[in-house]
Amino acid sequence: VLALSLEDEHLLYGNIIQDFLDTYNNVTLKTIMAFRWVTEFCPNAWYITKTDTGVFINTGNLVKYLLNLNHSEEFFTSYPLIDDYSYRGFYQNPHISYQGYPFKVFPPYCGGLGYIISRNLVPRIYEMMSHVKPIKFEDVYVGICLNLLKVDIHIPEDTNLFFLYRIHLNVCQLRCMIAAQGFSSKEIITFWQAMLRNTTCHFFPLYQCLFILLFIFLASLLEYNCFTMVC
Repeated sequence: VLALSLEDEHLLYGNIIQDFLDTYNNVTLKTIMAFRWVTEFCPNAWYITKTDTGVFINTGNLVKYLLNLNHSEEFFTSYPLIDDYSYRGFYQNPHISYQGYPFKVFPPYCGGLGYIISRNLVPRIYEMMSHVKPIKFEDVYVGICLNLLKVDIHIPEDTNLFFLYRIHLNVCQLRCMIAAQGFSSKEIITFWQAMLRNTTCHFFPLYQCLFILLFIFLASLLEYNCFTMVC
């Protein structure tokens, strides 16, 4: 019955874009189909943001960031990865075979946690995808296509906009960032609740406050030792 309902859904709305197993190694196929969907059905969008499960996106900051860009330029940005080496070791997820990718270093690419693409660049990338064999890392794959198109990734001046790895985020950081990876749905809801509760943030993050207290303690200790020596 479920198979029939999915088939009916597709016949009615055409929103099942490809038939393949939803596995880690097939993420690139999903990305290709997403580029196809945007190319065919999103002609009036200025920018496209691709993100993953487990990523917190500050949509307000994302919009503010995009409003300050030149809409006529081809644009691609997120957390930049430059001179990233292909891994040939034993761990399965980061491993890629020589058949999958024969070179030592990946071209510059942006982490797949939440990259931003200008709409005029999407069909060019999608067309290039038809000439480039997919590899298991979808963000690297998009980077390869960009490299062949001779389009440079944009490296944000502010290094606190995108966080590739899970970190502790305070309210101030949540208000200033665009995307951070590695969180559960429950944690992401908690982030939004914290931002709604706290309309202002403290000037110093906790780690800076601890550093200042440590500095004061050491300074007072040094002053005490100097006083003892003089006496």
